[in-house]
Amino acid sequence: MYAVWAAGVLVVLLGLALGSAPYLFAEMSAWLEPHAIIDPAKPDLGEGRMVDDYWAVQNIDANTFALGEPRYYQANYAYLIVGERRALLFDAGSGTRDITGVVTSLTHLPVTVMPSHLHYDHTGGIAPFRSIAMIDLAETRADITNGRFTPGRYEYLGMIDGLVPPTFNVTEWIEPGTTVDLGGRTLRVLHVTGHTRSSVALYDGATHQLFAGDFIYPTTLYAFLPGASLSEYLATTRELLATLPVDTKIWTAHCCRLHERTSAPWLTMTDLRDLNAALTAIQSGESRSTGFFPRRFPVNQQMTLATGFPWSNR
Repeated sequence: MYAVWAAGVLVVLLGLALGSAPYLFAEMSAWLEPHAIIDPAKPDLGEGRMVDDYWAVQNIDANTFALGEPRYYQANYAYLIVGERRALLFDAGSGTRDITGVVTSLTHLPVTVMPSHLHYDHTGGIAPFRSIAMIDLAETRADITNGRFTPGRYEYLGMIDGLVPPTFNVTEWIEPGTTVDLGGRTLRVLHVTGHTRSSVALYDGATHQLFAGDFIYPTTLYAFLPGASLSEYLATTRELLATLPVDTKIWTAHCCRLHERTSAPWLTMTDLRDLNAALTAIQSGESRSTGFFPRRFPVNQQMTLATGFPWSNR
């Protein structure tokens, strides 16, 4: 009788563990994947220049700058997009080093920062800014308490590196599908769910540039952490393919491209089509994964896709 009871308890515990795998992985990530925050080695830049011992700056064009953290373990890149009247900083950096000095060295215009999503490696450096834009969604509005914004524990995921979510004022709420006028330069704000529920991309129709955050980038795409959804990933991918020009260049948030030295990471619409094909094959059961959790699926030479279990990652 005891054996039957114990077996039942184990089954229940196993079911709970599998059902909450994204949250357990996040909570245990520091133990499962130990890492150094900063690489002591000098980065090997392929493009751009180091402006100090930490930050790299790369000119995308005369009014667009990629701000890289090549020594940070996730090799983040943020983008400073400059108009005639103001500039928008897309992502605030990890917060490992203060990004504001680099920003002010590149423009004297007022700067608004807008995070591509709320994970710690994109909002960790947001606190020093006084002009902060946020996508206007029920999910983001729900993070307001007493007029101040604080991302939720599983929106921020700072426990991975022992970080506490920041609290700040949102000065500009931007509805999905609307535009941001920088003066002589307009950006369309796109709601790109899949990686997270509140993920944002920015599209510059004049230059055919898409700033994609973590929705797509070289190396391994994360579609298994809390808030990720394969069906939403697929729907967003198809929408982007249907609405963006074929010559759009995609600037992404994490380096690096295969067999290339460190520089601002980019992809093309061909890569987006490959992602669509991979997601379609996963949803139909035609693609085979490796690993238990996360499950890893091939996309193309530049990318793999890491997902959760079908029941926790729909």
